[in-house]
Amino acid sequence: MSLERIGTFETATRGECPVCVALIIPAVGVEETEILACPECRSMLVVDGIAGNRLILAEAPRIEEDWGE
Repeated sequence: MSLERIGTFETATRGECPVCVALIIPAVGVEETEILACPECRSMLVVDGIAGNRLILAEAPRIEEDWGE
């Protein structure tokens, strides 16, 4: 593995799944409020913020069915 690849991995934007603590490394250009899926537990996550190269992730709210009430 080249040093260039190691350096890229170490500086990539990433976070941890709040459900299963899996490492999440999204595609380049992720933005706040974007929805991501955890590759391990398949939980839907929302990007609450970005601090440097760390993502602040939270479990996305579940959309409940509206029964016309």
